[in-house]
Amino acid sequence: MSRLIASRGLILEALEAAGIPAATGGRFSAPCVLVEPGDPWADVERLQGRGSRLGRWQLTAIAGRSDTDAAFTELADLVDRVDAAVLTVAGLQLPTWARPTDRQLGGASYGATVATVQLMTPKEEAAR
Repeated sequence: MSRLIASRGLILEALEAAGIPAATGGRFSAPCVLVEPGDPWADVERLQGRGSRLGRWQLTAIAGRSDTDAAFTELADLVDRVDAAVLTVAGLQLPTWARPTDRQLGGASYGATVATVQLMTPKEEAAR
């Protein structure tokens, strides 16, 4: 299995274990977290060992409402829960979340905030 896909799987498992609905694209039901490739998506990290893969994933926390105080409250709660969930994944950094905005997703407007996380996968884990 690709190290990138495996790293996404670790993030999705952590969110699921924390009871946080997650999606990888397409259809979703807010509130949830959308997990998509970050930019840049993948890089070879030479400092951590030969052939280690640094993968970046964009997390979009999506509230069930847009442009209201309730959306900000819902996003703040979701961000706290996501932070706690990603701390359970070894090597995954705590996200820095962008300012909440209204975003058009799937033809509807939602309150959302975005963060990019990085996860280092050593070459030897690729065989797992």
